[in-house]
Amino acid sequence: MDNASSSDFTVDLTNCDREPIHLPGSIQSFGCLIAVRADWLIAFCSANTEHYLGVPADELAGEPLKNWFDKTTLHHIRSSLQSSMITGRNERLFAQKVVATGLTVDISVHHNGLYTLIELEEVHSERKADEQFVRSLLTQFYRAADSKELIDQVAQQIQLITGYDRVMVYKFLPDGAGEVVAENKQYKLEPFLGLRYPASDIPKQARALYVKNLLRVIADVDDTTVPVLPVVKGADSQIDMSFSTLRAVSPIHIEYLKNMGVKASLSVSIVIKGKLWGLFACHHYSPKVPSYYQRTELELFAEVFSLELSSRLMTEQSVERDRVRHVHNRIMSTIPTSGSLAQGIAEQFPVMRDLIKCDGICVIVDGEVRSEGHGLEPDNLKRLCRQLNALAPSEIAAIDTLADFMSGYQTDVHGIAGVLAVPVSKSPRDYLLFYRQAQTKTVSWAGNPEKPVVAGPNGARLMPRSSFDVWQQTHSDSCHEWLEQELNDADSLRVTLLEVMIRHIQERDSIRLQAARKHEILISELNHRVRNILNLVNAIVMQTEQAGRTLDEFIQVLSGRLVALASAHDQLTASDWTDISFRKLLETEIQAYVNLSNSIELHGEDVLIAPYAATPLVLVMHEMFTNAAKYGALSNSGEKGTVSVHWSVSKKSELIIRWEETGGPPVSLPGKDSFGMTMIRNVIPHELEGEVDIEFSPGGVRATLVIPHRYLVVKDTSADSENEAAIAQPDTSLSMPEHALVVEDSLVIALDMQKKLKALGVQNVAVAGTLAAARRSVEGREPGLAVFDVHLGNETSFDLIRQLSVKGIPAIIVSGYGEDVDIPDEIKHVPVLTKPVTGQDLMTTLAQIL
Repeated sequence: MDNASSSDFTVDLTNCDREPIHLPGSIQSFGCLIAVRADWLIAFCSANTEHYLGVPADELAGEPLKNWFDKTTLHHIRSSLQSSMITGRNERLFAQKVVATGLTVDISVHHNGLYTLIELEEVHSERKADEQFVRSLLTQFYRAADSKELIDQVAQQIQLITGYDRVMVYKFLPDGAGEVVAENKQYKLEPFLGLRYPASDIPKQARALYVKNLLRVIADVDDTTVPVLPVVKGADSQIDMSFSTLRAVSPIHIEYLKNMGVKASLSVSIVIKGKLWGLFACHHYSPKVPSYYQRTELELFAEVFSLELSSRLMTEQSVERDRVRHVHNRIMSTIPTSGSLAQGIAEQFPVMRDLIKCDGICVIVDGEVRSEGHGLEPDNLKRLCRQLNALAPSEIAAIDTLADFMSGYQTDVHGIAGVLAVPVSKSPRDYLLFYRQAQTKTVSWAGNPEKPVVAGPNGARLMPRSSFDVWQQTHSDSCHEWLEQELNDADSLRVTLLEVMIRHIQERDSIRLQAARKHEILISELNHRVRNILNLVNAIVMQTEQAGRTLDEFIQVLSGRLVALASAHDQLTASDWTDISFRKLLETEIQAYVNLSNSIELHGEDVLIAPYAATPLVLVMHEMFTNAAKYGALSNSGEKGTVSVHWSVSKKSELIIRWEETGGPPVSLPGKDSFGMTMIRNVIPHELEGEVDIEFSPGGVRATLVIPHRYLVVKDTSADSENEAAIAQPDTSLSMPEHALVVEDSLVIALDMQKKLKALGVQNVAVAGTLAAARRSVEGREPGLAVFDVHLGNETSFDLIRQLSVKGIPAIIVSGYGEDVDIPDEIKHVPVLTKPVTGQDLMTTLAQIL
C-alpha cells in the first residue's frame, strides 16, 4: 500500500474485529487435524499427519478413515460425533490406539457444519493416570461467603492444580473493556490485579469464539504452525476451526503475548446466561500444554463454576431487589394521589437518595420542577433536557462527564459533573435526575490503551501494546461512575414512578390528561394483540395445504379460515373484549350456509364465552362446518342433510357441545389428518385444556367438545343433567406403539433418541444404559419397539435382541460401526442405522418395520 492510500485508510478498533481468526488455515504443532466428509473420506489434514498415521499428508486426501483405525475406535469416533452434534460441544476420547503406527492418542471430535474434524494428540508416558480434580474444587464452593471470595478462592485453586505461573479472573465491563478482579501468581511476578484492559485486546470475534469453545490453549508463542493441506485460497473454501482445540493463533495475538513476556497461555470461559461474563486467564513463562484429562476437567469445572457464580450473583441481586421493593412499597403507600404530582414525588426524595447515592436530586413533571441539594441552574437544566430528549424515550442515561455530553459546559464553574437521568414519561418528556459533583478518579490500565497504527506488508493496522507497565488516566471533571447495580435500581424506580403517575392520572378529573397518560399503555397492549393475531394468521397461511388443490380452491379455503378469525375478532371488539354469546358466534358462522337446502339446527341455553376461548372455538367450528359443506351433511350430494349442534352445561360447569350430521353421503375415516382436522382435534385440548372426541360413523360425523368451566359465564345455570357428555376415550388408532425401549450407554444419545421417538408419536420411551437395566425394563413392561446400541461397555446386546425378536417385538440396531457391524445370522433381519441417526432415517425405518 503506497503512502497516499495509507493516509486515506481509516484504522480503528473495527480492523481487529474483522480479522477472520476462525479461518487460520493452520494448527499448533502439538497435535494433528483430520477433516472428513459425510462419507468418512478424508478431505483435509495437517501436514504433520505422517507422525500419527504413518502416511505422508499429501497421500491421505480421498482415503477412508477406517484404513488407520480399528472398528472399535471408529465406533467410538462416530458415537462421539453424534454426542457432539447433540450437545454442540467437542467430545473427547482418551488413550485410543492408531493401528497404523501404534501411537496412543487422545481424540477430539466435532462437526463444523460441513466437515467432521478429528484432532489427535499423542499421549506421553509422563501423564498421570488420574488427573480428576473437579470434585476437590467443588468442595471449596461452600467455604466462600460471597461471589468475590468465591472468585478469589477458585483462582488460587486453579493456579495450584494447573501449575501456570499466573492465573487471573478477567471480568468484562459494560463498555467491553476488562478488569482483573482476582489473581494468583508466582511471587516474583508483577501483579496485574486491578488493571484494566481495553476492549480491543479481545476483539468481538474472539469473544464470540470464547462463548462457543470454553477452553483455548496456546502451547508456545514461538511454535511453528502446521499448515492444513491441501492449501486453499479464499475464506469460503477454508475450514471453519471455531471449535478446534489446535486452531493456530492470530499473529497479532502472538505478538501481544510476546510483548507481555508470556510463552504459553490457557483461557477458560465463564459464561453466564449465554453471555461471556469473563475468563480464567492463565499465563506461563515457558511452553506448556495441559493434558487432555486436565483440559476436559477444566472445561467441566468452568460450566459448574459458571452456574455457581450465576447463583451467587442472583442471590446478591435478590437482596438488592428486596431493598428496591421496600422502597417501591414505601413510595406507593405514602405518595399522595391528588394535588401536584411533582410535589408528591419531591416528598419522596429522601427515600430515593437513600436508594441511589447522589449530591442532589430533581424531578420535572409537566414543566414543574422540584429539587433538593446540589443541582443545575434553570438554563443548563433546559439544555440538559433538550439533549436527553434526543435519546431513546425509555432509556436511562448514565452520564459520568457532563462536559462531554453538553458542549461548552464547564464543570468547575457549575459544580455538577455527572447525571443519572430517569425518564418517567414519553410525551411530554418528564425526568427524575440524580446529580453528582466532580470527583477526581484514577483508572489504572495495563499499558497505554491507545494502540499505535503502523504500516506493514498488508497495509496499516493496529499494533499490540509493547509495554504493559501501569498507565494511569486521571479525570477531574467526572463524577464517581454510575454502577451497573445503580442503573438497575434506577430502572426499578422508573417502573415505580410510572405506576405512581398512572395511579395519579386515574385520580384526576380531566379525561384528556388521563387519556394522554394511558396512551403508551394502550399502544403496548394493541401491539401485543396485533402481534398475536399476525402470528395466528401466519400459522394458518403456512399450515393450509396446497397439495391437491387449485389456486382458487386454496384461496377459498384460506379465505374461509381468515374470515372466521375476523368474525371472532369483530364480535370481541363489539363486546369490548368481554364475554360473548356462544349462540351468536355460531349464528355468525352459519351465515354462509343459510341458503342451502340442507338445514342447521342450534339448540342450547344462553352461554357466554370468555374472550380468550372465542378465537380457538370459532376456528374449530368453522372447520366443522367447512367439512360438513364439502364432504358431509351440508354438501351438494342430492340428499337433504342436517347438522344439529346441541350444547349444555354439565354439573361440573363444563360446556358440552354435541355435533351430529344426518342425511348426508356415507362417511369414511380420513386416511390422513389435514390441517383442518388437526385443528379440530388439537386446538381445544392445546389452548383451552378441553377435550374433543370425533367419530366418523357411516351415517354422519358425530363429535363431542368439552370446554372447561373457567371459560364460561352462564346466565341460566339450570343445566340439564341428561345433557352431560361422557369424557371421550382417546383415539387408539395410532400406528405407533405405546411403549418403546432405548438401550444406549451414552446418556446424551439415549435422550436424543427418546426425544425423536416421542416426536414420532410413541407415548412412553424408557431408557437403559446397561443390559441388566434393559432386562429389568423388559420384565417390568414389555415394549412394543426396542432401539439398541450394539456395544454396551464390555458386553453386546445381541442376546436381548434375539429374545425380543422371538417374541415378535420389532427392533432397530443403531451403531457407530455402520456397515462393518457383525450381526448374528438369526437377527440379520433387524434393520441397522449408522450413527449419527437423523429423524428422517428413524421415521423411514419405523415405517418399514411397523
